[in-house]
Amino acid sequence: MPLSITFPESLPVSARRDEIAEAMRKHQVIIVCGETGSGKTTQLPKIALALGRGRCNAPEGQKGRLIGHTQPRRIAASSVAKRIAEELKTPLGEVVGYKVRFQDTLQKGASVKLMTDGILLAETQTDPLLKAYDTLIIDEAHERSLNIDFLLGYLKQILPQRPDLKVVVTSATIDAERFARHFAGQSGSAPVIMVSGRTYPVEMRYHPFEEKKDYDLNDAIADGVDELWQGGRGGDILVFLPGEREIREAADHLRKHLQHSPVLRSSEVLPLFSRLSQAEQDRIFDGHTGRRIVLATNVAETSLTVPGIRYVIDAGTARVKRYSFRSKVEQLLVEPISQAAANQRAGRCGRVANGICIRLYGEDDFNQRDRFTDPEILRSSLAGVILRMKALGLGDVVNFPFLEAPSGRAIADGYQLLQELGAVDERGNLLPMGQELSRLPLDPRVGRMILEARARGAVAEVLAIASALSVQDVRDRPLEAQQQADQQHAKFDDDKSEFSGYLRLWQWLHDARGGKVVAMSRKEMAAHSAPAQRQNARQTAFLPVAQRGSGAQAPQAPEQRPAAFHPAGTAPEPDATHKLSNRQWEQLLRQNFINIRRVREWRDIHSQLLTVVREHRWQVNTQPASYEAVHLSMLSGLLGNIGFKGEESGAYLGAHGIRFHPHPGAHLGKKPGRWIVAAEQVETSRLYGRGIAAIEPQWLEEVGGHLLKKQVLDPHWSKKQADVVAYERATLYGLVVYNGRGVSYGRIDPHEARQLFIRRALVEGEWETHWPFLAANHKLVRKVEELEHKSRRQDVLVDDELIYAFYDQHIPEGIYSGATFDKWFRPASKADGGLLLLKRDELMRHEAAGITTEKFPRTVKLGGADCSAAYLHSPGDARDGLTVTVPLFVLNQVSEERAEWLVPGMLKDKIQALLKSLPQRPRSRFVPLPENAARLAALFTADGRWAEATGKAGLIDTLLKQVRDETSLDVKRADFKPDMLSPHLFMNFRVTDEHGRQLGQGRNLAALKAEWGSKARGAFQALASLKIAGSAQPATDSDKKQQKNSQEQAPAAPEKRAQATPPAVAPHDARYTEWRFGELPELMEIKKGGQTLLGFPALIDHGEAVAIEVFDEPEVAAARHRVGLRRLFALQIKDALKYLEKNIPDLQKMAVAYMPLGTQEELRAQIIAVAMDRAFLQDPLPATEDAFKQRVQEGRGRLTLIANEVARMAGAILQEYAAAQRKIKDTKNAPEATRDAGEQLQKLMPRNFIAQAPWAQLQHYARYLKAIGVRLDKYRADPARDAAKLKELQPLEQRYGRLLAERKGQQDARLQEYRWMLEELRVSFFAQELRTPYPVSTKRLDKVWQQLQH
Repeated sequence: MPLSITFPESLPVSARRDEIAEAMRKHQVIIVCGETGSGKTTQLPKIALALGRGRCNAPEGQKGRLIGHTQPRRIAASSVAKRIAEELKTPLGEVVGYKVRFQDTLQKGASVKLMTDGILLAETQTDPLLKAYDTLIIDEAHERSLNIDFLLGYLKQILPQRPDLKVVVTSATIDAERFARHFAGQSGSAPVIMVSGRTYPVEMRYHPFEEKKDYDLNDAIADGVDELWQGGRGGDILVFLPGEREIREAADHLRKHLQHSPVLRSSEVLPLFSRLSQAEQDRIFDGHTGRRIVLATNVAETSLTVPGIRYVIDAGTARVKRYSFRSKVEQLLVEPISQAAANQRAGRCGRVANGICIRLYGEDDFNQRDRFTDPEILRSSLAGVILRMKALGLGDVVNFPFLEAPSGRAIADGYQLLQELGAVDERGNLLPMGQELSRLPLDPRVGRMILEARARGAVAEVLAIASALSVQDVRDRPLEAQQQADQQHAKFDDDKSEFSGYLRLWQWLHDARGGKVVAMSRKEMAAHSAPAQRQNARQTAFLPVAQRGSGAQAPQAPEQRPAAFHPAGTAPEPDATHKLSNRQWEQLLRQNFINIRRVREWRDIHSQLLTVVREHRWQVNTQPASYEAVHLSMLSGLLGNIGFKGEESGAYLGAHGIRFHPHPGAHLGKKPGRWIVAAEQVETSRLYGRGIAAIEPQWLEEVGGHLLKKQVLDPHWSKKQADVVAYERATLYGLVVYNGRGVSYGRIDPHEARQLFIRRALVEGEWETHWPFLAANHKLVRKVEELEHKSRRQDVLVDDELIYAFYDQHIPEGIYSGATFDKWFRPASKADGGLLLLKRDELMRHEAAGITTEKFPRTVKLGGADCSAAYLHSPGDARDGLTVTVPLFVLNQVSEERAEWLVPGMLKDKIQALLKSLPQRPRSRFVPLPENAARLAALFTADGRWAEATGKAGLIDTLLKQVRDETSLDVKRADFKPDMLSPHLFMNFRVTDEHGRQLGQGRNLAALKAEWGSKARGAFQALASLKIAGSAQPATDSDKKQQKNSQEQAPAAPEKRAQATPPAVAPHDARYTEWRFGELPELMEIKKGGQTLLGFPALIDHGEAVAIEVFDEPEVAAARHRVGLRRLFALQIKDALKYLEKNIPDLQKMAVAYMPLGTQEELRAQIIAVAMDRAFLQDPLPATEDAFKQRVQEGRGRLTLIANEVARMAGAILQEYAAAQRKIKDTKNAPEATRDAGEQLQKLMPRNFIAQAPWAQLQHYARYLKAIGVRLDKYRADPARDAAKLKELQPLEQRYGRLLAERKGQQDARLQEYRWMLEELRVSFFAQELRTPYPVSTKRLDKVWQQLQH
């Protein structure tokens, strides 16, 4: 039956059909530009049929060919096919049908085939010359998608080989001139036919708005609705918005807004976007009564005709996908639309009546916009296009005839992605991986995942995931039931991976379709999880030994077990006996908010992928794959989408320095880990990652090792590994995969590793080896180094370079570790027993003459103990010169005088330095200095004089006497300047405890004693207590015999140092109230480890009694002994003391003045203590019982008189103290003077000033205090003089304070002398009329200070 073709005369294109047909007859390519609504989409296929094209017009006996008609979207292809079939009055599929992905309505004899441009592009793989078609109509070419641009370039290439093929390129807003030039032939450019006019006119209204705090886009849309429907006018409104979020917000706002109008409150507000369920999309095209507002994205911009639309409100923006070459992600940004897109939107109205289009932007804004939307090829990744061109043999993408060629950067980016996937080599040639990828109808990334899964036994799982990623999410979230949908979808969520969620969902759908009772909640889904998969070697290693051979399964973490997923053919038999019917199946999916249509698409894609796998005879795993295998496969194609989360940041750091966030709608039970991979990265308001899964960083090395950029840092010798090791750092797209990994540097740079091995392991000896040559060589080197340190010469031992050259000469190349050395040296040493052995002559430049043990002894005797000595020649080092290790208990007995002498071998250099520090006149008598210094050193060390000299006086005193004798000059001790000497000429003391641990070190013996003296005293007393306790034990016959022998052998001690054992009749902790312990010796001998130390016994005050303790310092022992002896005297005269306490004259009067300092009892105690000292403790102190008793009798009679004298002196001092306090308080406008006077008063008058101050100085206290008042009286007359004198005085006091702090309050006689000279200097400065007992000045204090320093 012949086909009846009619053309609606109301359509503008119908009036030009003869012209269009004639152009098609004469030309191979024509360009048809028709205004929106002109009818070109439906009438052009009918014109081609009328022209004799298509199968229905083929002569009998010939098969005929199709008229292909492409649309950019599936919904447009199906709706256009239905409209054309209705106009031809034929059933859908008989003459006109459509084929989109997974749907094909064409029957065998059909002539017109509506399809998406992607379907036609896919057919080029099986039909390169497109011989199935005689006519191709490329509709909506203005969209310039990748598929359209690729088709247009491909058609230009094959048109010379298909002269019978007619091509019609059409659109309402096409750049006709560009298309015409693209298809230019020998006769010129392709003809362009412009079809003007439309069914109904459209009025343009521009309503620009500025978003304010209380007026936004939704308010502007609501005002537009009110304007279009004012006066009761009807007609549906189509509102264009950029995205789903904006649609939801506008829908809520409009519904609330319409509720205020009784007429409009029944109006429908419907969304329209690609992710809507099929049922919600069908509602848009169903018939309806009443008013309707459709809120749509640009899906309704072209081809798709929404019925009943009379008005359009255009927001002027759309979400445009752009590929960022910097961040390597697809950005979905809101951008202003082009003029062509705006005209397409306006063309959606005016099809049923006169239309109105309100543009929410200004006319000037419209005129300034781009004419056309940027082609997708200029804003997309070209990897897929390049891969397909390579597979089809179309040549280089650079030379491909694109309508608008992509930039070189885009091409390079596409090649880079393919190279990362292993599809092309560095030169761009297709590799076997690329050949396999080109056969998969998927994005190259997804194809790479499937190929990786083939090697890892996870094909079944990755096919399900890859097919899921190729369609929209099958889980629906209707606007009115989002919470219920989320609750139903939660059972599919995995804790760490959305990929695992897809597998759960896939298995759930499989079980549900088979009639099995499926989980309806997350808890039930967890209970239905599959048992643990087979264990691998790593998992087995963590099992107890008894379970490794028993088949026990290693416990699996939730993320290592895909939930309830079973590859095809391995799932357990379903509990039900039959499958669900289609109705039951669809009802179950709706209950769980799962899109039926997308599930079908998912299954169809999976079926296609499975077919491809089987065609290639790839093995599909029959056992569930592990989490690691599945995600390693996915990771292989998504290496550019990895992310790492730091500890503080909420975002993930991605490849190439980008930052992204997990998508808010991610289907995860928990927060993802620190390392994740995303299926895609899309930028809207911020950059989001969709399809999130947790990964391990070591996986990146496994699948992306060829992309890692490695750096080797800090090559060094590892003593533990006996190898030259470097730290390796690997990054992937700027993310640090691992850092600080030790690698053998010999495999990277054998030459440099060999050098490091020789220098560090052999020359420096940092290698523990059993080969004897190394220990022998280093022992020899240490001996030569000792000679260097003692002689203080650096030219004895050869330098390391010569030792290195020795090893470098004998060790062959390729030796860089302990293992390689052992392998070479084992046979080599058998052939030459002396191989690598150094000789003394090879290590020394010359002989070090004069370096003997006598001149440089190994021990130095200090304080009666032999202390080990070490020598170092390293100027600037703290240990430079002679370092003596002093045990803590010996420290207080070390004398400054002995330390000055050092050792004989260093004496000549020190004498020379001291002579050099003398003034010119005496120094000139010893020129030349080196020879005279050597002479004096020989004099002091000759014929046993060394021991005599070191035990008698210090070096400076001895040298001073010698200089005076030889020069007859009045040389003073201060003429020597020890501060000019080099530090190595002073003994360095290293103080150690009983375990040999260093406590302190320094060349200032006084500072060390101040810091560690108290602990040293405690250590010595502990040692002495053992001696006393041992003496208290009954002596056996053998002990007595041994003691007698030792006494016979020991030399006689000096007369003053009588034999030291305290009374052996009492234990060391005995307490005494009378002198019952016999004679108290002045010193005693204590033996420690074969050495003899001297101790100084003293009586110690314990309140009601005294005890005997031994001290290591005579000064401390003397001070403590005086206090203890005072207590013993007090115990003998208790009655006299009681009387004295009650009869101190004027005690209460003095106590009133003493109140700022302390109590009356404290004052009384100090007066009595000083009186006791004056009455009983005059030198010499009693050392025997008889002398003690005699002193008691002598002092008892004069105690009261002395106490009265002390009380009178204390009264006078306190009287002046009170006067000075009042004077300081009453003096005004003299802040510096009063502050200084107050500080002086505090120093002079501590709480215990009577007992603390020396008796000789206490007699001057009243004068010192009176001088304060005199000074403040004089201040008013001449404050400038007071300030000048104070400025002169302050440095002197400050240095005294610093020295006292360094010594931790310890004062010797010279320091005390300096302290009281400061007080006399104050009297001389501020109260000269009070006079001083001796001349005093700043110069005299400087002189005393210099003596203190030496």
